Amino acid sequence: MKNNLLQIIELRADHKSQKLLMMIFISFIYLFHFGINDIWTPNESFYAEAVREMFETGNFIDINYNYEPRYNKPPLTYWLMALSAGIFGLSEFSLRLPIILLGIGSIWLTYLLGKKMYGERAGIYSMALVAFTIQYLAVKQYASPEMPLTFFFTLTIYWFYIGFKENNLRYLLLSYVALGLTTLTKGFPYIIVIGGIIGLYILLLGQFTWQRIWTDIKRLKPHIGIPLTLVIGLSWIIFMYLKDGEAFWEIYYTETFGRALSKESKSLNPFFYLEVLSWSVLPCTLGFIYAIIFFIRHKNLRKEVLLPACWLIVMLVIFTISKGKLPTYMIQAHPAVVLMIAPILIKSPPKGISKTLISISFWLVSIGLIIINFYANHLFKLDLVFYLLPIVSSICLIYLVFKSKADLGGKLTASVFWVGGFLAISFALFLPRLEKFRPYNEIGNTIRSNEKIPSELPIYIQGTLIHNIPYYAERKVLRDATIADINDSKGETLALVRQEDIAELDPEFDSLWTGLIYDFSSESQFAKLVMAVLKAEEGNLEKFAVFELVYRAQ
Repeated sequence: MKNNLLQIIELRADHKSQKLLMMIFISFIYLFHFGINDIWTPNESFYAEAVREMFETGNFIDINYNYEPRYNKPPLTYWLMALSAGIFGLSEFSLRLPIILLGIGSIWLTYLLGKKMYGERAGIYSMALVAFTIQYLAVKQYASPEMPLTFFFTLTIYWFYIGFKENNLRYLLLSYVALGLTTLTKGFPYIIVIGGIIGLYILLLGQFTWQRIWTDIKRLKPHIGIPLTLVIGLSWIIFMYLKDGEAFWEIYYTETFGRALSKESKSLNPFFYLEVLSWSVLPCTLGFIYAIIFFIRHKNLRKEVLLPACWLIVMLVIFTISKGKLPTYMIQAHPAVVLMIAPILIKSPPKGISKTLISISFWLVSIGLIIINFYANHLFKLDLVFYLLPIVSSICLIYLVFKSKADLGGKLTASVFWVGGFLAISFALFLPRLEKFRPYNEIGNTIRSNEKIPSELPIYIQGTLIHNIPYYAERKVLRDATIADINDSKGETLALVRQEDIAELDPEFDSLWTGLIYDFSSESQFAKLVMAVLKAEEGNLEKFAVFELVYRAQ
């Protein structure tokens, strides 16, 4: 029993039990407290409210947010969330469940790719490395398209790789289907992105002759596959254009090619996405840098990582050229990053300076994560029992460094996997405390439980739009309202106003609820929200405003 446990910790157990227990551990962390928080604002609110309105209207084709058309993104993420809500009921749990499952699925696909490209152990290492990258953990908690896009993106590459290597038409056709679903998740520019990856891979795969290149292209059966992709991926776009015309196309184009080609970017830095990768793939950053240096020095081994290298290069080039820049655009490159590291870890242990460098790139990160875990427990004021998490991490690391008989690659991968996983649990333990300062569901319950307030009555919000209020209030929000707008409204009026301006309201208004609402930056800047809540728990409320929910009867 002891030996079996040690083998699991070292990632060298029987491959079936190893990957099963790893996936159970990963799934536990991804599912832990995932439905406990109110809908995050703003991004998650768009998707949650659009799904709620689908059920309210019975229309699952038109996408609306705050009862206005939302043409910005294709519908597949909305439909997956709606399917889950139809099964489990509309809730934070059901809306996030498909996102979490597809996140776990993308980790599994990374394992399958690693296994197919380099063997079973490389698949295990790839799974371990990608699971707890910081950006994967960050976006798994949001009902938004990043994780579905990553899943279908990776699925496209996986099926392409099998189909192309084995000359298997079935898998090639499946890859075109997956590309269509990728397009139906985020838009037709991803046909260009994935097409660019596959094109560059074929170009560099062998001798540079047009005959060889043309032969490889014909193996892809593009005359069958491309129409299949377009039928799936562009079906909703064509339907909406035929139905709503330029009103649809103007917004949709702006959010896809328009954003890439014309949107002004605050960052003109050509290294923007390299900077993003430097932190978003933590704890793999130093290992990734080592991998780049390794394959620069060993030209004869570059072909092993040709596909992930093309994957990464094309994404960096395309999104760097794009004027609109967001860190989340690089999430789909995370599997490529770990697939460049994995083959190094399964080779014979390097010697001399190479062994020192690769060891430092993982041991140093593991030590840093343990220190962060201790500090996070202190910062979050977690119960003493939860200090067992960094303590167990420390014991695992000490064992792996000094006692384990596993090969170096297994030791290094295991260290960041277990240490990163326990750190993720510590952060998840803090999530329920955020809700004391996120009273959105409480506001919604106050409105919905008041029988005097008609369900069709809109709600004014003074000076802003709190994006998830339409979801929780189950009604239209009139945003950026002034006190004069609220006073001048005729008949029954419902409003959310700042307490400091209550004196300016007509005396006919009654107060239904009073509380704190985060009033600083977007909640998507999660670290700032966490720090604001920690300060608020100590009495410093500078990042929050007191709002009152008021109602005036006829």
